[in-house]
Amino acid sequence: MLTSNIFRKLRRVRPGNSALGRGCRKWRSRHVSTQSPIIIGGCPRSGTTLTRVILDAHPNIACGPESSLLAGRFSRDELLNRFEFSVAELAQLRSAATDHAHFIELFFTRFAVRQGKMRWAEKTPANVRHLAYVFRIFPNAKFVHVVRDGRDVVCSLRTHPKYRSVDGQRVPTKIRRPLRACIQHWLRDTAAGLAWRGHPNYLELRYEDLVENPKPTLDRLCKFIGESCRPELLDYYQRQGQHSNPHHFCGIANVLQPISAKAIGRWREELTDSELRLFYRLAARRLSELDYRIERAGIRTAISLQLLAVR
Repeated sequence: MLTSNIFRKLRRVRPGNSALGRGCRKWRSRHVSTQSPIIIGGCPRSGTTLTRVILDAHPNIACGPESSLLAGRFSRDELLNRFEFSVAELAQLRSAATDHAHFIELFFTRFAVRQGKMRWAEKTPANVRHLAYVFRIFPNAKFVHVVRDGRDVVCSLRTHPKYRSVDGQRVPTKIRRPLRACIQHWLRDTAAGLAWRGHPNYLELRYEDLVENPKPTLDRLCKFIGESCRPELLDYYQRQGQHSNPHHFCGIANVLQPISAKAIGRWREELTDSELRLFYRLAARRLSELDYRIERAGIRTAISLQLLAVR
């Protein structure tokens, strides 16, 4: 009886964007789509945005800005601004949708049609933590888990975004997050993705492979999603339109440049000995699980670090 009363109350909740609201929105979703969208996720600063803009350059795929819809979030103003929908158009889609899952399908289908493309993709890093919901409402979805050396990820996470757009100008943020929190963020998100290893619709895409060997890596990606690998993919930075709007990429302007491997190994210059010891103490095992080599650096010995990885 108590459980039934709780469920009845949950049905009457008007979902906001709190954890409860997002959970209610997902729990109420009953629509199951037959579409096969491409969903991108992974720890922030792992290369998800680069993957997104590359796929958006494909003539068949529309992959727009982050929406957070698959995380159960709904922000009318963010969707209007980021996707350039009209108020009336968004209201019409919400009215036509039977639930949140159905709205996601209608919204991105409309977005793809507006781009003149046949298929949609969605990139929000947090998608990696909502795969049970993704595969429940889109059982034919293809999920791309973008992974990157955690040592480089935490270097980027603790200062991101370095800039914000204020009145059309790039303004430094001077952000400096605690390293431990960044390591834990990487551990949490990679664990969420690794739990789905072995699923036929799950692919791990290494950032380092993408930037160092883009052609074979994109061949593998396109085979997984069932699309031809087109030469336009590596010309993503030359495109005009919403994709190249610098306001959408204020903190990550490098995605408007040709593909580059210059950010690989930045941890060697940026992490102190004590910071690297902290990283290995917390995350050496995960680094090895993702097939990244634990390297000797400074006063540390390779033997002790390898012991941490297998402990």
